[in-house]
Amino acid sequence: MSNTTKQSITNAGLQSPDDELLQGLKRRFLASGHIRRGICLLNAGQFDQAEIAFREAIGLGGRGETLASYLAASLVGQGKAEAAIDTLGHCAEHNPSSIVTRIRHALALSSAGKKDEAIDALRCAVEENPECAQLHFQLGTLLTTLERFEEAELRFTQALNIDRDYAEARISLAMCYGVRGAPEESVAQLQRAQAQRPHDARIGLLLAQAARAAQHQGSAIHVRTNMTDDDPLNDDQGIEELSRVIADEPDFVDAFLSIPVGDVDEEVFAMLLKTLELALERHPEQAELHFHCGRVHDRLGQHLDAIDHNEQAVEIDSKFTRALIELGKLYRKTDRMTDAATRLEQAVAAGAEYADVYYLLGNLYRDLGMVGRARTAYRRALLINHRYQEAKEALNALPL
Repeated sequence: MSNTTKQSITNAGLQSPDDELLQGLKRRFLASGHIRRGICLLNAGQFDQAEIAFREAIGLGGRGETLASYLAASLVGQGKAEAAIDTLGHCAEHNPSSIVTRIRHALALSSAGKKDEAIDALRCAVEENPECAQLHFQLGTLLTTLERFEEAELRFTQALNIDRDYAEARISLAMCYGVRGAPEESVAQLQRAQAQRPHDARIGLLLAQAARAAQHQGSAIHVRTNMTDDDPLNDDQGIEELSRVIADEPDFVDAFLSIPVGDVDEEVFAMLLKTLELALERHPEQAELHFHCGRVHDRLGQHLDAIDHNEQAVEIDSKFTRALIELGKLYRKTDRMTDAATRLEQAVAAGAEYADVYYLLGNLYRDLGMVGRARTAYRRALLINHRYQEAKEALNALPL
């Protein structure tokens, strides 16, 4: 794409590629590959090599975030923290607010170096709320910082008695087993945690280390782990979150569509399409959502669906220049030259008087045999930007 075209697109309201986001997505997929390799190595009993793979994943950021949740959280990196907080509901804690306040108070005491006071505060909270797994877990965690592992083990066990799916409590309990020299018990707990969160490289790393320790003690360890399912289309919760983000911030899609072909797996765009479709179910009247849905269809090579969505966008807003321009490009791809020219003419009439739009119009007129109109369109492009080299060459190549 020429500098002229880039400038024209910027003027039309499109965003330039978000390099930080692109690199983050790349790291996420690389981390996923290391995690899958580490799981295979664990199952093969190659614990040293598995540890290396999981360390690589952690270094790349493989700490268990789902893809859709990661993409939604990227809003924060774009300076849209309020949108992310409102949409993702960061305050969706299931505990009563009084329990949350007690935990925060205890953590504040601990951060100030008053660990004994923090532990006392949590003990009181546990007495008042003995069935709260979170309180037992937080107390156990503080106890480990003072190396009171025996009592911490009891607290983590109690947390799991209350909530069998409390993965963090299970991981902490496994660590306590490791401290008291019981790596086999640690392996058993970590295998259950890994089954809950197979995409978490930290659990894989701890499991590899525990299995190796048990092996060194002479135990015959056979690890059976779950392979991570990285299909983002199965991440219903993450897709739900991201659909709400996109409904409020439709231009957020631009950051992903600006990523060059081949730099990110197609599954990202398949997930993005499913997300947009979910957002459209809630807001079928939003022209921008139809426009972005069309662009994702185009990215996936589904040109007819892309046309359908952009036509719906124009039906909702007849002066939606970005959708009109997109239709011009799509119709040209599908050999509907007259329709393409019509849509670009409508875009110009609606205010999209950009050099690249006139250049595209000139190409269409030329291909339709309308040499005079092509010449006029190329000249208009050059009036807007006299350094538009492609327009100069196209104009000079026209027959006299």
